[in-house]
Amino acid sequence: MGRGLLRHLPGRGRGLLSRLGLALLVLATGTTASAQDTGFFGPDKGLQLQPEVDLFQHVTDGVRLLLQVQDSAIPSEGNDTLAVGGFVDWFVAPVVRDLVSPDKSLTRALNLRLGIRYRGTLAEGTVGPAQSVAIRFEATPRYFLPGSVLLSNRNRLQVNWNLGGADSVTWIYRGRLQAQREFDAGDVGLTPFVNVEFVWQSPPAMWNQFRMEAGLQASVHWFGRGQTFEVNFSTVTNLQPSRSWRPVLGVVWYQYF
Repeated sequence: MGRGLLRHLPGRGRGLLSRLGLALLVLATGTTASAQDTGFFGPDKGLQLQPEVDLFQHVTDGVRLLLQVQDSAIPSEGNDTLAVGGFVDWFVAPVVRDLVSPDKSLTRALNLRLGIRYRGTLAEGTVGPAQSVAIRFEATPRYFLPGSVLLSNRNRLQVNWNLGGADSVTWIYRGRLQAQREFDAGDVGLTPFVNVEFVWQSPPAMWNQFRMEAGLQASVHWFGRGQTFEVNFSTVTNLQPSRSWRPVLGVVWYQYF
């Protein structure tokens, strides 16, 4: 069935999906090599656990508010940080098609996001205390392809103030390309997805991180406007100043009102 789907995609869609597939193959190869602390990705820095809750409140058909709470813990290092953010979403383009998912941004060809995020240390572990405040802007165009495949290209710009640090301000760009497809299973929508992401930061004004992720979302409509539950696994590869990588296991609850 996968080969049949690819035959019906336009040339650009097949190329993008092929690059995503190649990235996941590299991910699998790099994981095997890093288990021996060798290979292109460098040594494994230990598993990171990342639970998250996102609460959405729709204001109008084209505007919604987001409260995001995310915990990041590295058990092997004793580190734990908590991030809390508040954002506004704008759905700029008209509705393209309906989905089972209660996330209405997925039905639009373009949406924008602006907000602020605070991150602070809960347990210092091996890295010590840290606090930061970030202003974030995102623009996410989406491409609806034949075969019910959805491609999105999230572009995130962020200015980050590291409170109490010597380098107090950093500028970050994160570009993510994601492919996903929703399967209607009656009262549940199942959406597998894969993505790749590159991160640029100044200082030191260079591409310093590369991320690959795969996951599955399950969407239901129990109360409010609906719920989506997600499990994901990703690898975060640090490119500068020295090469290393870290596996990340995440679980997310998206609640829509």
